[in-house]
Amino acid sequence: MKRVFAIVCAVVVCIVAAARPLAVGHRGSVWGVENTREAFVNGAKKGYDYLECDVRVAGDGTYVLSHDETTGRLGGSLTVASSTIGQLKGETYTQTRQGVTYTGTMCTVAEYLDICKECGVQPVIELKWSTGINSNDCSNLPGLMSLIEDKGFRSTCVILTSMRPCLEYIRSRYPDVRLQFLARKNWAEHFDWCVKNGIDADIQAGCLDEETVARFHGAGLKVNVWTVNDEESCREYAGYGCDFITTDYAEVPCLSHK
Repeated sequence: MKRVFAIVCAVVVCIVAAARPLAVGHRGSVWGVENTREAFVNGAKKGYDYLECDVRVAGDGTYVLSHDETTGRLGGSLTVASSTIGQLKGETYTQTRQGVTYTGTMCTVAEYLDICKECGVQPVIELKWSTGINSNDCSNLPGLMSLIEDKGFRSTCVILTSMRPCLEYIRSRYPDVRLQFLARKNWAEHFDWCVKNGIDADIQAGCLDEETVARFHGAGLKVNVWTVNDEESCREYAGYGCDFITTDYAEVPCLSHK
């Protein structure tokens, strides 16, 4: 009887662990300048399952990581779309987070993917409106997809954006790649489109509830929620059944950790 009880307990523990959302590091993590090597490496050390980044195209065609069109918010003075990687790498970025001031430099997508490989985590790649990656022009998507494949992440990465034409382009040409549609309160307007194209949802915190998650799950789709940084909200969204929780802080008990 004791043996049976122990086996049952072990199974329950495994089921509970499996049900925990996967932790996605928002722009790497809070422990470094966003989208830089330090933020990614430190996020991996803290236990993220995935590391999220923001992709743009520099003026010389290099795929780089930057949330904004310009580097001004982080102390730079350049516009990404009109600058070379050499110029961008020449800047030093500064960001104070949780009372700690970090410095860092521009990270390329190639470098980011190498970091993911080194640290044993998976990439979550958000596409920002940029040259050849936008709703009117997808000409730079093949190069990005080739880079992802060359680095060995085609079958494990997640690509997300609010630009539906970009997601449709990838789905039609790379049907095995996992995609997420970035949404806010407007998620319901795009639900049927997500189902038709087999695209998961990435919904802003405060814009979804348990019924939202159940609706996507009922259609065989997963749900990510962003950005959740307090334990109470994390537990709430985990209770809804969210599959991923995007957060700046990795050390949240309700999240899955490696």
